[in-house]
Amino acid sequence: MLRSRLVLSFGIALSALALGRVSPALDLRGTLAGADSLTPSPRQDPPRFRPAYWEVPNGVVPLATPRANVEFDLGVILTGPGIAESTQPVGVRIEGGRCRPGTVVVTPGTTLDITNADLVGHDLYAVARGAAERVVPAEVVSPRARRQIQFAAAGVYELRDARQPSFRCWVVAGAGQGRVLLPNSAGAFAATGLSDGDYTVKVYYEGEVRSTQVAEVRGREAQVQITLGGAPAAGANRR
Repeated sequence: MLRSRLVLSFGIALSALALGRVSPALDLRGTLAGADSLTPSPRQDPPRFRPAYWEVPNGVVPLATPRANVEFDLGVILTGPGIAESTQPVGVRIEGGRCRPGTVVVTPGTTLDITNADLVGHDLYAVARGAAERVVPAEVVSPRARRQIQFAAAGVYELRDARQPSFRCWVVAGAGQGRVLLPNSAGAFAATGLSDGDYTVKVYYEGEVRSTQVAEVRGREAQVQITLGGAPAAGANRR
C-alpha cells in the first residue's frame, strides 16, 4: 500500500511538472494611426451616372475630401507560427455601404462569404484591378442576404456595386491569408491565443500593403504601434 501511494504521488508530481512547462496562450495588441492620410483612389462612375447633390460643387459649401475609415476601409492580417492558410469561407460584412474588412486576403479558390447587413440591396460584381471586364457577374444581394463567390486566379480584385459607384472594396487572392484582425473605430486591434514566435502584421488599403511590422511574442503580451503613410509600403502586393 505504501509503495502504491509513493508511485501515485510521484506520478502526480510529474504531471504537475509537465503542466507547468506548457507554454501559456499569449496576446498581441496593436493600434493603427495615420489612416486620415490615406486618400481613396478615383472611382469609376458608370455611364449616365448622376452624382448626389452633396458631390456637386454648389459655391457655398466646399466638397469634403474623401478619407479612409480605419474601422471599415483597412484590412489587418496576422501571419506566424500556428496560423495556417484557411480553406474555409472567409467572411466579409457590408455595413453602411462599406465592407468590413475593406481589403480581404484569400487563398485562390477560397470561398468569399459576403453578408449584406444594410437595409438596401447591393448589385455586386468584381473586376481585376486596372481592368473593366467583369470576372464575377453582377448579382443583387438583398438586405440580410448572403452571396458566396470565388477567385480562382491569384491577383487583386475590386468588388463594386452597379447601383452605388461609391461602394468599393478589395480582394487579394494569394498567399498570406493568415488571421483577419478587425480594428475598431479608434484603430485598436488584438489577437489572442498565440504561442511564442515572430508574427507579421500587414495592413492593407485598397488591395495594397501600406505597412508591414514584425511582432515578437516572447512569454508575455506583445504590443505594436503602426503609423500609416500616404503611399504603399515598399514591395507592396500589386498583383
